[in-house]
Amino acid sequence: MNKDFDLNNVGKRMPYTVPDGFFDKLETQVSERVKAEKSASTARKRIRLRWWGGSFTAIAAAVALFFVLRTGVVTTPTPKDSFSEVEQAFGNLSSEDREYILAVYQDDPLLELEY
Repeated sequence: MNKDFDLNNVGKRMPYTVPDGFFDKLETQVSERVKAEKSASTARKRIRLRWWGGSFTAIAAAVALFFVLRTGVVTTPTPKDSFSEVEQAFGNLSSEDREYILAVYQDDPLLELEY
């Protein structure tokens, strides 16, 4: 290495060279690369949106199915001895109400009342 090197004596000459037409090609190369990366990014976004959309649809369907099946189970009445409930309700009526009900339904052909 040269020990007598003085930075002030270098001058304004550029020590690097660039091939001819480099800057002309640079703009087109950069724009092509940006377009390629943008289209790849758009494709990834579409795939991501499809995945999220499909996942959201599947989750929504599962939740809806859960509530439909659950409400079906809840609203299905359990079989009970309904005649004992009717007897109890009839027993709670006053004597006038019992006589009125018996008089109204006595001639009904669909009901077979046993006294």
